[in-house]
Amino acid sequence: MPQLQLIASPQSHAEPAWAVAFNPKRNLLASCSTDKTVRLYSYSLPSSSKPVHQHAFPSASSDKPVIHHVKTIETEHKRTIRSLAWAPSGKTLATGSFDSTVAIWEELDGDGDEGEEEGQEGVYKPKAPTKVSGDVDMDDDDGDEGQGERDVKEWECVTTLEGHESECKTVGWSADGALLASCSRDKSVWVWEVQPDSDFECIAVLMEHSQDVKNLSWHPHEEILASASYDSHIHMQWDDPDGDWCIFQKLHPKLPLSQINIPRSDAAASPSQGQISAYNSLVTALLPTPEEREAETYLNVPPLLEDETVWSLAWSPCGRFLASGGDLGGIRIWARTGNNPDSPFVEIAHTAAHSRSCFTLAWAQGGTLLAAGGLGILASAGADGKIIVWQITTPVSADGAEADAPSKKPKVSIAPIAAIREAHGVADVNCVSWLQREDGGGQGVLASCADDGSVKVWRVVADAE
Repeated sequence: MPQLQLIASPQSHAEPAWAVAFNPKRNLLASCSTDKTVRLYSYSLPSSSKPVHQHAFPSASSDKPVIHHVKTIETEHKRTIRSLAWAPSGKTLATGSFDSTVAIWEELDGDGDEGEEEGQEGVYKPKAPTKVSGDVDMDDDDGDEGQGERDVKEWECVTTLEGHESECKTVGWSADGALLASCSRDKSVWVWEVQPDSDFECIAVLMEHSQDVKNLSWHPHEEILASASYDSHIHMQWDDPDGDWCIFQKLHPKLPLSQINIPRSDAAASPSQGQISAYNSLVTALLPTPEEREAETYLNVPPLLEDETVWSLAWSPCGRFLASGGDLGGIRIWARTGNNPDSPFVEIAHTAAHSRSCFTLAWAQGGTLLAAGGLGILASAGADGKIIVWQITTPVSADGAEADAPSKKPKVSIAPIAAIREAHGVADVNCVSWLQREDGGGQGVLASCADDGSVKVWRVVADAE
């Protein structure tokens, strides 16, 4: 049974860390914080990091990625940097701040670039190759920081986007990088079109939410934008045939909560000691402790009857499904019921997950093969300090095709496969982000950040250590 294995705890922020994001093209991880800085971490993968097949997890005893803090960008934001997002090209970084602005960052071209491989600008390169073993201490990067700083060029704020009247909560790029969206406490969603020479034109301001807009997420293949709000709704937005951005559907969570379904080990008939340990670890992480049960019984707090804030969103890799996380800690799955861009979405699942708000979701390929109904792996985290990894699957027919036609309401299975309590000690976990590479390297590598300012990097491993 898989487990979450900690592989790095690089240098922390001085104040709460709010977001992490892997660069889609380069060996970089970025984080942002209340301290108004962006930290860049460079990683190198062991030569054995490419999986046997696209969805396989590595062994716990296999060589680990090496991660170093290489650059701190002192921004000109006046308040907390709440969100960041890499453009699909990997060359541009957007940051959204509580000062209501969005900043666009690009790496400066300077002298000394000769000899760098394409796509490797700013990547930490050790002077001598070092074998990475399972017992390497990744927590101490002080001795490497200077080397990394010399290898990373300067980053410059090339554009500042203004328009929001209050805190900017989330920024995100469309799949092709042609559009940038931002959302705010001012109840608005802005869509910006990327112009030549780092210029941006606002092409839409959507004011349909009645409360603070907490999150947004672009469809992985189409120009469809989902936004989530304190008003308990998810809005599905697109550029209609007339060329106007509009909402084609408002989603309101309604399904009752289903209890978490903890799967038995695949080797239940004759489990090894490691499999038993992994299963027990999963159960321990997911179920309430005796102390928590006693506290719940003593308090006897009835369930909330009012609507819940929608905190987080994540699209499935195929783009047919959308996951959302709410204030009550559950995870909901929504499915598109047609093949048109504005085909309606329906709520198809609502599973118990966290004991407090689910602040963050991230969905990537991995685990069960597509031919066997695999829809990828979903990571969730939140105010209870847990990180949970879920395997999402859908029924398939004998020929390997989805059993449910797109026009029907599909079925999905949501099963936890790995989890860890107190991932960042007693701190809330604010963001998780998967490493996703075109070559399949680094399968199952996950970054997280928390209220204590810490940034951690994990990986899903196929077996216990």
